[in-house]
Amino acid sequence: MIACGLTAVAAAAFYVPGRAACGGAFPVPLDDAFIHFDFARSLCRGSPFAWIAGQGFSSGETAPLYAVVLAFGWAIGFRGAALAPFAAIVACVSIASAMVSLRSLIRGAPWVVACGAAALVVSIGALDFAFFSGMEVALFAALAVRAFVLAERMMRAPPHLRARAQWRLGMLGALLVWVRPEAAVVVAVLSVLAARHARSQSPLGALARVALPGALATASIAALNWTMTGDFASAGARLKLLSSNPYLSDLDRARELVLNIVNFWWRVIEASAVFDPRLVWVLGACALAPLLSARTRDLGAALLASAVLFAVLVSFNGAARFQGFRYYAPALVMLVCAVALGLSVIARRFGAAVSLVVVVVLAGGAAARAETSIRFFRDASANIHDQQMRVGEKLRTLGPPGARVLINDAGAIPWVADRGAVDALGLGGYRLLPFTRAALSGEASMLELVQRMAPADRPALIAVYPNWFPAVTQYFAREIDHVTIEHNVICGGPTKIIALADWTPLDSDTPPANVIDDIDIADIESEAAHAYASPAPRGGWATANVIAHVFDGGRIIPAGETESFDAHASGTLVMRSDEAIDATVQDMDLVADHITGAWTIATCSVERGRVVVRARKPLRDFHLWIVAR
Repeated sequence: MIACGLTAVAAAAFYVPGRAACGGAFPVPLDDAFIHFDFARSLCRGSPFAWIAGQGFSSGETAPLYAVVLAFGWAIGFRGAALAPFAAIVACVSIASAMVSLRSLIRGAPWVVACGAAALVVSIGALDFAFFSGMEVALFAALAVRAFVLAERMMRAPPHLRARAQWRLGMLGALLVWVRPEAAVVVAVLSVLAARHARSQSPLGALARVALPGALATASIAALNWTMTGDFASAGARLKLLSSNPYLSDLDRARELVLNIVNFWWRVIEASAVFDPRLVWVLGACALAPLLSARTRDLGAALLASAVLFAVLVSFNGAARFQGFRYYAPALVMLVCAVALGLSVIARRFGAAVSLVVVVVLAGGAAARAETSIRFFRDASANIHDQQMRVGEKLRTLGPPGARVLINDAGAIPWVADRGAVDALGLGGYRLLPFTRAALSGEASMLELVQRMAPADRPALIAVYPNWFPAVTQYFAREIDHVTIEHNVICGGPTKIIALADWTPLDSDTPPANVIDDIDIADIESEAAHAYASPAPRGGWATANVIAHVFDGGRIIPAGETESFDAHASGTLVMRSDEAIDATVQDMDLVADHITGAWTIATCSVERGRVVVRARKPLRDFHLWIVAR
């Protein structure tokens, strides 16, 4: 009852002002939450692993277990707008479950200390934001705390029951990675813990029993992704990981990694978003206290190691320091568990009164800072409701039946509009076209993929941020409406346009005669077929242009840099640019031949094999053909 009461109070603190800011609608502060809703709805419509039913497989669901839980809500009647309250029910049940598990984790602690530890869970504003955001964090918290309870029981299990306890822990680890793939590091830590406490068992066997289910769960998703898309990584990982950005050097990636970690510490801890800075040392002391007792040392070390490894792994996500730090929330959950374990140690060493004073100070200090997170939750919910959901409502009735919409937010807009869509960033999916890899390259590469689509399949409507997609807005969109919000705290821009699409420039190109090989620069599929290599990260930035009503995407090659590709035939190389061309091919000059409209054309003889183009001055290469001599 205490767990339910604490959860209800925390939920009301966030949902009540959020609902008021949304004009009575249920508040959801993150557009990404609706991506889970989209996958759940598609599952119930008979299209598992599809972002939108009928559009084929998508690897964009990184929490398939959460989608299944939401699908259960849809199946029993929580449909449309009612799925958000169902997600809130799941969150509240999960949080209460985590509190009950936490009581088991700190067995032997006085009940007042256990209640204080439970209160600490919902006193941290940044953690509550993630819990009540509609994302999978609360479900992860329930499973993670339970996993450490099972780990503690496994350590105490008699020899004849130890293997069974290890298998149970391993199965729960599999569920964890199906909620957050980063949980693989938690499973790894728990596996080492099992090996350490194998006693009469084989340490390797104990490790395998805990690790194997999680490893198989991870491998199953990776194998499915590979089978369907040719890529082991999910769309989210491919889009957001620092290692995926082709325009970052290794030094840039290291800098971003450190910046994410520093931002997490500074803004969440030192900048008082979670704790009063004066209490950080108390928090740290409590988290380290389990290491001082033989009874709790191994479990405390496992919790701290899991929290640190999870936070470091998440920091490789380029978006980690945004969206209210919800990516770091699981690490905070495990840190709170370590603190709770430390409180039990303090209670045994110094008495329940001392432990209770410490937890009251910590929970009170955190709760005093929660207003920042509540305000952010309220404002972000209003942003999503007033922009994303409003755009979805407008799109529901626009265009002919069945018309698709090009979007750059894969959550609330298609959820509310309930119509086919193409996600320009690739978090959704459309018939296995590699929009995620195209998005990493740039807007021009995304447009090249739209060019590959059959004209009848292309989006008839567009709903994007003009500041994110200037070429789409300038060349292909006829604006008919827009939605602008004030005090934007979460959306990619204050204004999202709604437009009719005109893709005719994609079909207006006339290639040279007698083409025997075609290298469409910035078209990632054409580039892959020719093993194209740009000078990225030192260049190779994608760019787009429409000249004489002809679209083409290209890349910018800085002076002194090279691009290269495999020529599949010998002949005359024809290069197209929108500026003067000053470059060499295999140390031979490209010769300006003529100008068609305003596209500049240059030619050079090439032989089959690897071809290297060197820019003497900045080169804007849009297209390469090889024509018969």
